[in-house]
Amino acid sequence: MANSSLKTNIVTTKELSEILKISPKTLYQWVALGQIPSIKLNGALRFDIEEITQWIQSCKKEPGSGYNPFTKLEARKGGQSK
Repeated sequence: MANSSLKTNIVTTKELSEILKISPKTLYQWVALGQIPSIKLNGALRFDIEEITQWIQSCKKEPGSGYNPFTKLEARKGGQSK
């Protein structure tokens, strides 16, 4: 008997591309490059939504430098003040 506590939420390429708001072609490219966690079941590409959620969290870029691009606006305009 299979372990009934094992629960996964598996989604298809189409479903995940809709969730991420990207084309299925982009998703296939990410899989081919190893950039996104995926599962191959009998030749069909599937995704564990919990792994995808963790992957999204790992992609987040936290602001850390305190850099404010508006404080350097004059320098980008040519650097000469009148």
